[in-house]
Amino acid sequence: MENQGLCDVYTGCGGSAQYMSNLANANTLVMTWGTIGHYSEPNYIALIGGFDDTSTNNDGVCCFFENQNNIVDRIEGAGLTWIAWAEDASGSGCPNTDGSFSNGGFHPPRKGDHFPFIDFTDMNTASRCAHFQTTASSTDDTFISSLTTGASNFIWLTPNDNDNGHDTGVSGGDSYLSNLVPRILSSPMFSSTGSKATLLILYDEGYTTCSSNTGGTGECLYASFSGPVAKKGVQISPAGASHYSFLSTIEAAWGLSSLNSNDAGAPNMLGAFGACTSNCPPSTSFTISSSSPVVNAAVTFTATTTGGTPPYIITWSFGDGTGGTGASVTHTYASAQSFTVTENATDSSTPSQITSSTQTITVKVASGSTFLGLSDSIWLIIIGGLLGFVASLALLTIRARANLKRAKETINQQDR
Repeated sequence: MENQGLCDVYTGCGGSAQYMSNLANANTLVMTWGTIGHYSEPNYIALIGGFDDTSTNNDGVCCFFENQNNIVDRIEGAGLTWIAWAEDASGSGCPNTDGSFSNGGFHPPRKGDHFPFIDFTDMNTASRCAHFQTTASSTDDTFISSLTTGASNFIWLTPNDNDNGHDTGVSGGDSYLSNLVPRILSSPMFSSTGSKATLLILYDEGYTTCSSNTGGTGECLYASFSGPVAKKGVQISPAGASHYSFLSTIEAAWGLSSLNSNDAGAPNMLGAFGACTSNCPPSTSFTISSSSPVVNAAVTFTATTTGGTPPYIITWSFGDGTGGTGASVTHTYASAQSFTVTENATDSSTPSQITSSTQTITVKVASGSTFLGLSDSIWLIIIGGLLGFVASLALLTIRARANLKRAKETINQQDR
């Protein structure tokens, strides 16, 4: 996806993409995924090559000019399979090295800007260029039909500039994904028994720095993981996450060697799947002692945090303007309403990593509650007695007035 920062997309920090936000909230959202630079092509090269080529900062450089290794070298070296799709691409086979495509070679709409595979010299072979495939926007039927249980291990899709939001903004990209993603997640690859397929939706660059929104570095981007093995309702904030983390995650999952020091030092995202074994980002959640909390009754919140570097500092916001610290805290609510409780866990790494968990609780008035030390039943008796007394007093007043009236009438008749 193209040209939007995390908080332009995610509604949880001010964005406007309702579908992508709901998808992230239901699965795993990375809060600190940053860019390498601020142009498309170097970020795409970093995603599969693990380095920053500043010579491509103006985009439009093509083709087969990068001599370094890339993730395809590692994938094929491990006997795994791959395929790279581009919406509305033309031609097939390898393009010309000068980027002219006059030989009818595979021609993605933005050349190497958004399709970095044609930037690397060792991709310029007939066997590798055969892995470049086109699918028609905006239904992507050819791409969807390929997602079977025997599909490639690594699958890439570059949407066109309308569908990726480059020309249509946040709303255009959100609308596109709201139609495409449900079809991906319901495909045989994702829905078959025992599937470990994972979908990563990622932007290339943004315009809002992480530091002003989420505490990370660089331009923070929307990056969400979904699928059968992705954690549900989780946000992770690994320090130093970047496009190099795309590589470190794949390498850690499949036991591949790093390309260079960039991806070797980048935190992987296996914490999104509960499978991380080293350099893991922290993850936290909490339980509530009562499923039906009531006014003025103690409620205990207990946090469970894993990953990162212990010990952890746990802080709480109870949603009523008060907070607390500690892995287990007790709180009472003075009014009956809904409150959003947020727990933040900060680990001891340098720099520290922060993760959070949020739940909404509804506090109710307790059955048999008291007021001024008296129970509801006693107050009902008192109120009933008061109502009876008032009614009796009113009746006596009416009778007294009637008797007085009759007495006056009798006296008046005697005077005549």
